[in-house]
Amino acid sequence: MKKAIFILLTAFTFNLNAQNLFPVKLDNCKTSKFCLDCGDIKAGYVEKDFKKLEDRLNKSLNLSGISGSVKLQVLVDSKGKGCVLSHTDQSNSPISLKIIEELNKFSKWTPAIKDDVKEEKSSINLVLIIKDNRISGQIERVDMNAFKKAFDRPKSPEIFNKDYVYKNENLKNYKITVWNSGNSNLPNNMNDHISIDNNGLIWLTTDEGLVTFNGKEFQNAEQNITDKGKYFRYFGLATDNSNTKWFFATGNIYSFNDGKWTKYEENEIGIKSGYKIINNPNTNEVFFTSDKGLTILKNGKWSLINQENTPGLPSNRVSFAKRDSKNRIWIGTYSGSVMIDENSQVTNFENTETVLKGKCITSMDEDENGNIYFTLYEFDRKDKQKVNNDEGIAIRYADGTFKQFTTENSGMPFNHTNCVLYDKKEKALWISTDRAGLVRFDLKDGWENYHNENSDIPTSYISTMTFDKEGNLYLATRQGLVKIERK
Repeated sequence: MKKAIFILLTAFTFNLNAQNLFPVKLDNCKTSKFCLDCGDIKAGYVEKDFKKLEDRLNKSLNLSGISGSVKLQVLVDSKGKGCVLSHTDQSNSPISLKIIEELNKFSKWTPAIKDDVKEEKSSINLVLIIKDNRISGQIERVDMNAFKKAFDRPKSPEIFNKDYVYKNENLKNYKITVWNSGNSNLPNNMNDHISIDNNGLIWLTTDEGLVTFNGKEFQNAEQNITDKGKYFRYFGLATDNSNTKWFFATGNIYSFNDGKWTKYEENEIGIKSGYKIINNPNTNEVFFTSDKGLTILKNGKWSLINQENTPGLPSNRVSFAKRDSKNRIWIGTYSGSVMIDENSQVTNFENTETVLKGKCITSMDEDENGNIYFTLYEFDRKDKQKVNNDEGIAIRYADGTFKQFTTENSGMPFNHTNCVLYDKKEKALWISTDRAGLVRFDLKDGWENYHNENSDIPTSYISTMTFDKEGNLYLATRQGLVKIERK
């Protein structure tokens, strides 16, 4: 009987940047932002050297009686080094593991080139086919138009909590308005970042650029000081106290104020891209998180918190950071979370038995009583294939105690969360997820879950969210812009 390597082409979420395409995700690659099969000249390999790799595999593997194929997503950097990000063999067969080992050692990748400049990181898809007792490989290019079209539709919510009964009694109190590419001039439904500036103007990143929204129509808001090119993208967005808008974009950080764009070079500020931009209104600081640590802008001066100057910081790969009302900085890294107090003393939660141990803080908000709310990411998961991990949200109460809320002990419908906001008017939490829609928690025992199958919210994937000055909640989703207001 012939054996077959299991094949499944699945993409969980859509984004042309930093996207693992296949179901088996590997953690051995250092990634922040990368583009998917991009470039005027796309990434590839030196043919004669790849043929030698095939020969090594055929000599080292016993392929007798075996047929099938496996698809692999390979990250190629500007120096021609490769790393397998994800693949389709959910059985993790010895053959696939050997293929991955050889691909990671292979040194003759050719980087993508855009505008005569090598892309820092680009991913390509390989198909390795076993037939007639031999293995051979080839690149499978991504059809971008078909790929986008496949994801421009709402996904059914995935509710992992089968015990909690959602009555959704407050849903009737809200008016939900949706703007998408079908009922407005929004150019694209894939919205990942949102900020509302001091004048009430909404700034929104889409898969096709940057727009503003005045409540009636969307307008193109692209930066105009750099050649945008075909693969220009925006990765982060925030507005500071002076009404300056800040952006992570391809290759640089940009700001916009009073009709003027400014580009910041890496040799000026130490970073050129990152994960998130967070405004701290009480201290007039803007935080930029990246693989180099936490970069802080205050009163026109840039500073850096990293492992070199802050003993106790578990990693320079900072995902999120924010100050609380007591002037403490809470930092989530991909190796653990820390708190730096007002005296610069560091608490590394990997050295505690709190619920933050083993977790990376990914967003945070605080109420008027000093209770702090976190969304969590479990960075050291034992089961890499598990979807509903030990994450959810956590509350750090004003008395210093912690409590975690997951599908196991609460009404959380799904444990992977993107953003948490405290609603001052309703004294409740809003929590966004990328599979189960929007969650409302009354901070007692009332959990509600709104998504595209029980409300006017058009999708179960909510990227992030923010409040306007009137307390209306805006959602950036994969099916357009959503406004939730009390009737």
